[in-house]
Amino acid sequence: MNTKKWQEFAEHIQGEFVKKSFWHTSKVEKNYKGNRVVFENYTTGDETNQTCTKVTAFLYLKKDFVFQVYNSNFFTTIAKYFGMQDILIGSPDFDKKYIVKSNDGFKIKQLLRTPEVRNEIENFKYIYITLSKSKTFWNRKAPENLYELCYNTHKDIKDFRELETIYHLLTVVINQLQEMHLIEDIKQ
Repeated sequence: MNTKKWQEFAEHIQGEFVKKSFWHTSKVEKNYKGNRVVFENYTTGDETNQTCTKVTAFLYLKKDFVFQVYNSNFFTTIAKYFGMQDILIGSPDFDKKYIVKSNDGFKIKQLLRTPEVRNEIENFKYIYITLSKSKTFWNRKAPENLYELCYNTHKDIKDFRELETIYHLLTVVINQLQEMHLIEDIKQ
């Protein structure tokens, strides 16, 4: 999405437009319950030089918890046969459609057994959502308890409704993580 569209999107969602700099592309930031959510593009840098969109929420967690949820496919079926982790949450349709990895089987099951979270994930034809430790924050080493809840795509999303749907998914996950008492209370 170009700079003008990011500015329009910032106004549309009542977020803040952050102008392109030498090191970063233009982006939009929005606060959700004290957590910074960033909408931005990145370029793959490979031979195709494809522009992709990612939406990231920066969260301070009380305990170490990481996960990945993404679509199952032919290759993941083979990888599972050879021992790749796939946590089953107890919902046959969901377990068949998605690969779930985590450092805490109990917490990820608790999160994904929540109907609202599961339904939001199932609204996407293709999904790749992760919660991982943040390595850098504003070009400095990130605090130990800073994590990134991230939705990655393999395309440049220009549709505001699609971006809002991704934002809604992240807010639903954030709400559930708060219900699970995993997110640090942040003064707003």
